[in-house]
Amino acid sequence: MTFDPAPGKPAKPLVTVRDVATRAGVSRATVSYTFTQPDRVSPDLRRRVLAAADELGYVGNDAARRLRVGHSLALGLLVSSVSNPVYAEIAAGAEAEAAAHGRFVLVANSDESRQRERAYLRFFESQQVSGILAIPVAGVPAELTALRRRGTPFVLVGIAEGRHTYPAISGDNERGGHLAASHLLAQGRRRLLFVGGPHPHVDLRLAGAKRAIEESSAPASLEVIRVEVQTAKVGEAVARTLAGRSGPSLPDGIFAGNDLLALGLLHGLITAGTRVPDDLSLVGYDDIEFADFAIVPLTTIRHPSAALGASAVRILLGLEKEKDTEGRFDPELVVRASSLPGTGRKA
Repeated sequence: MTFDPAPGKPAKPLVTVRDVATRAGVSRATVSYTFTQPDRVSPDLRRRVLAAADELGYVGNDAARRLRVGHSLALGLLVSSVSNPVYAEIAAGAEAEAAAHGRFVLVANSDESRQRERAYLRFFESQQVSGILAIPVAGVPAELTALRRRGTPFVLVGIAEGRHTYPAISGDNERGGHLAASHLLAQGRRRLLFVGGPHPHVDLRLAGAKRAIEESSAPASLEVIRVEVQTAKVGEAVARTLAGRSGPSLPDGIFAGNDLLALGLLHGLITAGTRVPDDLSLVGYDDIEFADFAIVPLTTIRHPSAALGASAVRILLGLEKEKDTEGRFDPELVVRASSLPGTGRKA
């Protein structure tokens, strides 16, 4: 029995590949390639076919297509936390680049859970995605490398630890940390504090800050506070612990592992009566959109997150290689009010 959603009206005929080809003025083979192997079709023809399909309401049979070619038009994007604005920027860059090549992105949030991460990887394999962009919880999971051995490629958006045979792209986090700490030292800050979580990127940012201290011509110190997660709420909690300090035990410059931590620290410090930046300079990392709109605009380290996502897609599609991206994601110091002491600063 055929269900008629509008009783009394004739059912709308099913739109076929032939109909789309006629509307677009192309062959049926071109329509088929547009939906199954889009890289074989020129951008102009692809736009014509997709426009005709939209006008006619054509919906391809993706299940049948996967049986023919062995994979779908979808790419999987695995992120460890969608609450991190950086990952949203990476996703936006990936989706825009994928769309330009007739592909789609399925975003999966593991929410810092290894168990959910494994479940999503199984789901991606069941959907026969063409490839995976991976921002894992911590390190590359064994399930991901097993998927690669079975024919599903992946690109790690992050630091690859040790020797690896898969592509990995990231900004220069060590250099970014060096830029942040060097800036604080240049502002006359000498009692520095680093606040950051357990992540390879953050470890490199700390290493860069330590190198800046070692290279400093003036005596300076660097205290380290490790946190489990890098959120604004955690940053605010750290600020409350600092409020009980005074004199030499209180840092005069803080470098946070990311902007979310820094914004939480900023709120907590100001609430406790600390004058930022007169009493204490603050630097974050990532340059998320909210950094420039804080009550005291946040100095931070910028790296092109959207470009990382776009480049990862191009690598998956074989349009470029990891070595082609060298130097493309270098960090940049963005100086704002949170690190520039005013004339009212106390010595």
